[in-house]
Amino acid sequence: MLNVGRLRVLRELHHRKTLAAVAEALSYSTSAVSQQVRLLEKEVGVPLVEPIGRRLKLTPQGLTLVGHAEKILDMLERAEADISSSMEQPSGVVKIAAFQTAAMTFLPRVAQELHNLHPGLTLEFHQGEPEATLPALQSAEYDLVIAESYPGIPMPRVPGIRYITLFEDPLWLVVDSAAASNIHPDKDIIAQLSGAGWAVEAEESAPRTWIINECRKAGFEPRIVCVSEDLAVQLRFVEAGLAVAVLPDLALENASSNIRKLATAPGIQSRKVILAARDASKERPAIVATAKALQRAGEDYGFFAS
Repeated sequence: MLNVGRLRVLRELHHRKTLAAVAEALSYSTSAVSQQVRLLEKEVGVPLVEPIGRRLKLTPQGLTLVGHAEKILDMLERAEADISSSMEQPSGVVKIAAFQTAAMTFLPRVAQELHNLHPGLTLEFHQGEPEATLPALQSAEYDLVIAESYPGIPMPRVPGIRYITLFEDPLWLVVDSAAASNIHPDKDIIAQLSGAGWAVEAEESAPRTWIINECRKAGFEPRIVCVSEDLAVQLRFVEAGLAVAVLPDLALENASSNIRKLATAPGIQSRKVILAARDASKERPAIVATAKALQRAGEDYGFFAS
């Protein structure tokens, strides 16, 4: 009989590639992860992994086994959801990950509402960007993830993950009042800022990719003077007259009066704020209750709620 815990370790290794990454995700030591893999190999009688540089790659037999492991772990989660559905009230812990502006605006209100409606349910929050949190959702490190999708950059299709759009959050080209006085509203606004310094998020992130593409469409490569995933930091640079930035409406709730919001195009463009959940757990009462509270919050925010 194969050990389910070791199958979970193998699945994590398939997704995360290194023993250290698996150890961090499962709160194990690296040596414990290595031991679990060796024991699993002993159980099946064949090598399951092989080193490729500093990473580990599954052998053909390892890939076969991890395919079965995905189905087994999925079935176990569905069984847990069915048992939970027999309970009268949603209860337990829901681990939710979200980006910063969600954490600083509507998410605390959702947590308070859930606490009042369902005292036995606890919302455990983790901050993170979709590039990291969506893979962690797939491997059950989180139960729900709030992610974002920018125009022309769709959400990645992840097996076993379902997406729900909570609302749309307008994107604004944000400048200080001095810079705004030199902008002609009837001309391409982004093109007029070709000489400005820009505040952006981390490399390879969807927001940064989108902004750089928009600048290139306008005929220039942006001069980056601030790189931060903390949008409040970007906003401070704009308020000081050191940079311009494209920021979502959620990030501008506490902006100073020195800030001017300009449309990035003739029609207001928006990012989609998306709730991601695993198919295997979506019927669990605690997940259903949390998802409904998040959808209500999205409707209340009124940003082109869908």
